[in-house]
Amino acid sequence: MKKAEFLLTPVVGKYFVGREDVVKELGKELGNPKSRIGFCLYGRRRVGKTSVLMEVKDHLANKRNVVVVYLSLYDLADFSIETLGEEIINAVIDAYQEKNLLPFTIKIRKLLEAPIEVVTELLSNTKIEASVLEHIKILLEYKQGRRNYTNYIRDVFNTGEVLGKATSTKCVIILDEFPEMTKVENGMQLVKILRTQYEKQEKTALVISGSIKKTLETVALSEASPFYKQLVPKHIMPFSREEVEKFLSLYLGKTKTDEVEKLYQLTGGLPFYLQFIGRSTGYAGSIDKAINQFLEQEGDLFFKEEIEKLSEKEKIIVIGLFQGKKTLTELANDINEAPTTVGRYLPELIGKEIVVKESRGKYELLDKMFGLWLKRTYLHDVK
Repeated sequence: MKKAEFLLTPVVGKYFVGREDVVKELGKELGNPKSRIGFCLYGRRRVGKTSVLMEVKDHLANKRNVVVVYLSLYDLADFSIETLGEEIINAVIDAYQEKNLLPFTIKIRKLLEAPIEVVTELLSNTKIEASVLEHIKILLEYKQGRRNYTNYIRDVFNTGEVLGKATSTKCVIILDEFPEMTKVENGMQLVKILRTQYEKQEKTALVISGSIKKTLETVALSEASPFYKQLVPKHIMPFSREEVEKFLSLYLGKTKTDEVEKLYQLTGGLPFYLQFIGRSTGYAGSIDKAINQFLEQEGDLFFKEEIEKLSEKEKIIVIGLFQGKKTLTELANDINEAPTTVGRYLPELIGKEIVVKESRGKYELLDKMFGLWLKRTYLHDVK
């Protein structure tokens, strides 16, 4: 088999590695027209959640009675209620048009730019369900300032339901980087409206994903969150050592056991690092050489902004953790503060996915690659 090429985009198809059980479960439930079970995928940054979602989408592509809509909220340039609404509408109707389930070929983006009178006349001349026609007209009325915010959001999130009923299909809506929704004005209210609307739907299944655990808990994982027990949580983990070995065999062929182990330990099994190091270096020479070359060429791009966002005391705590100080007392001595003071910083660093609680009273850096960059940049050690 031809060796895979290193990519910086989601991987699907024959070069997709790991998470087979998750893909199989999502594919089975989402591909069942009678199932309304939705999912919440969560995991740390760079763990490959989008690849999992795209692989599921690919698995469902040939199901005639299931329409899959994918939208990354992170990619929205101008994040506002209006933009979000339009992008969801566009994505849903585009997905139905791609399966030839709607009798008009003009893109909805063009419809939204036209006067409502023109759109009404255009759609009236097509063989379209009355419910779909009415729904599109309602959305266009908001565009022209004739609808209120709450009703508009409900109608936006009901677009897939309306089209599903009109075409006897199930609409699967995947909203990647879902926590971004909370950043808009009245973001949590928006999430609550979505949840209320979702409860009423019969033809729609929702899948959301997110990296920032604290924010995702607010919307889906904690008992007080709007989507608690509404969506099945799925924790996407980094690659296991065996999956790192499989990854390398696809991209490089046979690899030495000790090199696989070293790469697994240094990258933490994060697919993004495995891909980017390969893209930058081709893993020429030893693993140590490849990683040093990657950090020299790309390290600042990934980590400089991350460290600069921290306060001076947070930086000292992070560097202290890398140097092996794991307890509150050890870290407190580094910044001449009481352990209780240090204890107030650590939850924030955990929320930023920089620190992880190793065990009771002990902490460590979550990302070993970040630690290696710190070693080069702040301790001036490039070995």
